[in-house]
Amino acid sequence: MRLDSVFLRRFPAGVRKSRRHLFQCGLRLLALSFSVTRKLSTPISEKEEQSMTQRRFLALWSAGICVAMLGLVLQISRALSAQDASTQQARLMSAGFAVPEADEPCILSGNRLNLQCIVANDPDAQRIRAEEAGLEAQALASAQAGTLDPYHQVQTLGKLEIFDPNLAVNKNLACSYCHDPAAGYGNGVSILSVFTGGSNPGSVPISVHGAYPNNRIAKRNPQSYVYATYFPPLQYNQSQGDFYGGNFWDARATGYKLQNSAAEQGQDPPGDAEEMANPDPACVVWKLSLSKYKFFFEQVFGAGSLNIRWPSDVAQVCSTPKGAAVFEGNPSPLNLSGEDRTRANQAYDEFGQAIAAYEASPAVSPFTSKFDYYLKGMTSLTPEEQAGYDLFRGKANCNSCHLDGRSSTVAGGSDTGAAASVAPLFTDFTYNNLGLPRNVKLPWYSEDTPDQFGFTGNPLGIGFTDEGVGLFLDGYYGTPPNLSWGDFLPQFEGKFQTATVRDAAMVPYRGFVKAYMHNGYLTSLKQVVHFYNTRDVYPYSVESGQCPAGTIEKVTCWPMPEDANNINMTIGKLGLSDREENEIVAFLQTLIDGLKP
Repeated sequence: MRLDSVFLRRFPAGVRKSRRHLFQCGLRLLALSFSVTRKLSTPISEKEEQSMTQRRFLALWSAGICVAMLGLVLQISRALSAQDASTQQARLMSAGFAVPEADEPCILSGNRLNLQCIVANDPDAQRIRAEEAGLEAQALASAQAGTLDPYHQVQTLGKLEIFDPNLAVNKNLACSYCHDPAAGYGNGVSILSVFTGGSNPGSVPISVHGAYPNNRIAKRNPQSYVYATYFPPLQYNQSQGDFYGGNFWDARATGYKLQNSAAEQGQDPPGDAEEMANPDPACVVWKLSLSKYKFFFEQVFGAGSLNIRWPSDVAQVCSTPKGAAVFEGNPSPLNLSGEDRTRANQAYDEFGQAIAAYEASPAVSPFTSKFDYYLKGMTSLTPEEQAGYDLFRGKANCNSCHLDGRSSTVAGGSDTGAAASVAPLFTDFTYNNLGLPRNVKLPWYSEDTPDQFGFTGNPLGIGFTDEGVGLFLDGYYGTPPNLSWGDFLPQFEGKFQTATVRDAAMVPYRGFVKAYMHNGYLTSLKQVVHFYNTRDVYPYSVESGQCPAGTIEKVTCWPMPEDANNINMTIGKLGLSDREENEIVAFLQTLIDGLKP
């Protein structure tokens, strides 16, 4: 076998041709050099010796050039090979997932993503932007028609706000980008579920050379807001010793001011430095005053509700991202009079209330799943779905937290009566630490150096521990509105909201990978159920990615909890068979809204 063929077989075919030419070039020129050397060992004239010396020099010089070029091509090949290996590894990261062709150039070494590349090229990202443009146009047409009653006016205004990308600091990100209707108003970009735990890039790209991530990005998997308006304002129940209500994974949208936790949740992303990144709530109001639906906002909330005397530098301030060093930590850098600040604050409250109205509408929270019609007596469950439902409220003990309007039979007995609720929300509004492992894939852990604006998203880097409600009570977002709540920090560290399981199974298309839980560590409902079932059967004191040989992470190995405080011990060793796990998944599929019986 030829030497160059043996050598070149180690590399991808895409660059073999150029390497072969360079390798053959080097071999031939070196052979010529050796031939000249041999001839120099025989008696020759002085003129011939001078000619051969020149030829030898040229041959060696040319061979050196070929070898140098070959070395350069090999370096490029190694980089391409590493990227190809990373892509192949990514293909194995979630069953059934294939990296879209458009995303292949976006994959970096170490299973990282070029986030700006994903935003520009990913098919899901493009689908979401097209969908939101269509829904925004639909809502605007309804607003302009002038035929809506007051009830539907405020819902339509909320729809206009949710699907408007111009409300972000760079006018490039709508609320709906992270809350895709087709994915149950959760993360709708499949590749983000696989590579970033579902956490979404925000409005601000990072241009610092060599920085990873190259875009500001949230620290958590975006929480679905289906049925979010049914969560009451946060309250501490003294008899139960527990928090109920609130919104967000960590309860920080308490709803204390508007007595509407969903409205407060809607106000948060526009001013989150990692998300829409407006530096001042009044900047959102300024953008509303410039929007195509300004007339409609004032139709809903009153003429002149957006008439504010804006300072001359409003455009400059409102195009500078929150967290920029130039603001020196000032949360309201727009210089408004007291009267105008009051009016802006009022308009921002109305902005949040309209969002909550849309979230309460049938477009988001419709109670139209197969299970709803089953409760109505209009359809029946399949044997597999019924078995899953029996497990859900029995052996698996799911309905002790995800309330379904029936009693739990886990301790024995039976429940043969009528449902106590025919509109169950499948949550008890409380918070739990399930003992989830740290998701080391979150780009948040690498956002530990200043960006071009001087903002550092996560100064602690990999040392950051997401304590959930503990962060909120400990003042991570500022002082909690109820100072007495801080006393409860020790018993709530590590706890996250018990989300509804309604629409948890909703995906845009077959094969879509959906991230679950606050950090997106689990990427299928089967994994979720298996975790609940076997967390304490296969525990290992390792981080994710370090499971021992002979085990399979998320199957026969569960890495240690990110936060070991206050772990819920009612799950972890349920004794379910593989078939029973699948039956529960089948039941969860009956909670997808949109059935037309």
